Amino acid sequence: MAPLRLHELSSDEEFKPLVDVEHEAYSKPLNGVWEILKGSSRDEFCARQLSWHKSDPTSNWIYVTDEATGEVIGGTQWNIHKTNPFAVERTPLTAYWLPEGTMKQIGDQLMLAWESKRPTFASKPHLLIEFCFVHSAHRRQGAAKMMLEWGTKKADELGLEAIVESTESARPVYEKSGFYVIDDLYLDAQVENPSEEFQEARQQLGCPIHGFVMKRDPVSTK
Repeated sequence: MAPLRLHELSSDEEFKPLVDVEHEAYSKPLNGVWEILKGSSRDEFCARQLSWHKSDPTSNWIYVTDEATGEVIGGTQWNIHKTNPFAVERTPLTAYWLPEGTMKQIGDQLMLAWESKRPTFASKPHLLIEFCFVHSAHRRQGAAKMMLEWGTKKADELGLEAIVESTESARPVYEKSGFYVIDDLYLDAQVENPSEEFQEARQQLGCPIHGFVMKRDPVSTK
């Protein structure tokens, strides 16, 4: 097994290979929320996600490379909230990047359901994993563990909880790093008298999308 190396994102140029891996990883298995987030253009998504990162002072992107090839094989966005992020009213997130139509209608509902749940478990200082992914060909080699250790170490130093909204398939990975389930997460979209197109799109995304809200308590570093 090739040695792995952890990096902290420090330039815009590093972001594109990270996003390329993100596209592959979230399609195996398919992640319905990701299908909405990625939009219709990889370049547009890369620019959008990078702009989200650069405009958010709590955002920290880290990634892992395979030292034998230099290839990026995984990435994680850790948001370090030293204050309650919901103390100030936030504009609800909609799928503004999608054109008007059925997929945007579903996307808006999923984004709202996702965002509206967060104040119930994250209205205090904490670290949040926004994205965490590893290329399907490089899983179970330690990359996820390295990226989770980066954030959990900071959480312990700050004495803060770490939180993640996990898919069913990723749950065991987080449990190995000390996270435990505190709630179920269901994301869905519904309309009265749905069209066949709406029903097909909803099914394509795997709605209702089930996941878990997971938390890790800080470990004293004294």
